[in-house]
Amino acid sequence: MNGELGNEQAGTGRLGTGQPGTGQLRNEQPGNGLPSLDFARLVEVLGDLVRIPSVNPGFPSGHGEQGVAGYVKSFFSAMNAGWVSQHVEGTRENVIGTLPGRDGGRYLLLEAHMDTVQVDGMTIPPFEGTVRDGRMYGRGACDTKASLAAMLVAVETLHRQGAVPPLTVRLAAVVDEEIGYRGVSALAERLAGEAPVCEGAIVGEPTGLNLITAHKGCVRFHIDVHGKAAHSSEPGLGVNAIGQAVPLLLALQAIESSDYPLLDHPLTGPPTHCISMIRGGVAPNTVPELCRLTLDRRTVPGEEPMEVYHSLASRLAEELGGQTKITVNKPFIIDYALDNPQESPFIAELLAAAARSVPAARAEGAPYGSDASKLARIGIPSVVFGPGSIAQAHTHDEWVELGEVAQAAQILIDFIMNYK
Repeated sequence: MNGELGNEQAGTGRLGTGQPGTGQLRNEQPGNGLPSLDFARLVEVLGDLVRIPSVNPGFPSGHGEQGVAGYVKSFFSAMNAGWVSQHVEGTRENVIGTLPGRDGGRYLLLEAHMDTVQVDGMTIPPFEGTVRDGRMYGRGACDTKASLAAMLVAVETLHRQGAVPPLTVRLAAVVDEEIGYRGVSALAERLAGEAPVCEGAIVGEPTGLNLITAHKGCVRFHIDVHGKAAHSSEPGLGVNAIGQAVPLLLALQAIESSDYPLLDHPLTGPPTHCISMIRGGVAPNTVPELCRLTLDRRTVPGEEPMEVYHSLASRLAEELGGQTKITVNKPFIIDYALDNPQESPFIAELLAAAARSVPAARAEGAPYGSDASKLARIGIPSVVFGPGSIAQAHTHDEWVELGEVAQAAQILIDFIMNYK
C-alpha cells in the first residue's frame, strides 16, 4: 500500500542479449479486418514468462519480480517502443510501456501483476511452462501471466503490423499484487498526478473472459483474547484464553447472521468473514493466557474498510458484554471494494468486444479483490478481465487453456482499435 515513486529508468528500444524472441507475426486479417496475432508467438511469450520465477518475496523463498520486469523491458525495447520503470521498494519496480495512438491526450491502461504465490506442494514443475493437451502448466500460468502475455502480444501485434490505435495504450506490469498491493498503489499515485486522461483500465486476472465490474474488498486484523496463566494441574486458578475464545466465535456468528444479509450486493453478494488463523498457549502444562484469532472480513461495494473495522470492534464489545476480555488490534491490511456504473461507456465497449469473440461473455461480480479497486479510487473506470479460471489460480497443478489466452489477446486488439 505504501509504494514510493522515484528512481525511474527509461528505455528507448535498444536491442541486446537476453531479449525475448521476436517470432514471426502472420499478416493475415480476421474477418473483421483487425490485425490477427500469431498463436505460436503468444505461446512463446507465455512460456517465457512462466519460466521466469517471480514468487512474491513476502512468501518463504520468494524470488521477487525482477526477472519478469527485465523481460518486459526487453520486450518493449525489441519493439523499439518506449518504457519507463517505476521504483516501488528495494529492487522491486513496475514497468510501463507505451504504444502511441492518434490521440495522445487520452489513453487506455492495461495492467497485470508480475508476482505469483509460492510453489510449495505443487505436483508439476513450477517453472517449465509445459504444454500438454492445449494447456500450459506452471506457477503463474493462470494467475496472471496469461493476462500479461495476452496484453504484451496484443500490443506487439498492433505495433508490428503498423496499426495505430485511436488512443495511446499504456501497459503496466506491476509488483506485489499477491500480498500488499504496493505496485498498483505506486502506479495509482503516479497516474493521479498526470495530465493525459485515462479512459479506463483493464486489469488482468483469470475471469474466463467475462468482465468483473464489481468485487469485494477486505480488512484483516488480529483479535487477542486475554486470560490468566496458571499450572494446568489446577486450571481453576487461571482463566483459559482458548476457552474464552468460544464466546467470541459465537458473537461473530451472531453478527454474521444478523448484519451481513442486510448489506447484500447484487453482483458480489453479502459481506463475509473468516477466522483464518488461531494461535494460543505456550506449553502443554500451562493454562494459556492469550489466544490470537486472525479475522479476514470481506467488504462489499459501499463499505469503507476502516469504518467496518471500527463498527465490528464496537459490535463485539456489545455482544460480549465485558464477559470476555479482548483486544481488537489495528488492521494489518485493508483493501477496497470495486464498483462500476453499469452504464459506463468503457464497460459497454469492452463487453461488446468480448461478446464478438465469446457471445456468452457477461459482466458480473466477484468475491475476491484485485488491483482494479486502487485505480478506481483515483477516478479511473477499472474492469477485471482475462483468460483462465480463478479455480485454477494458486493450485498444485496450475494451468491455463492456450486457446482462451489467444481469445483474450484478440479481444484486446478489437477493443483497442474500435474504442471511440
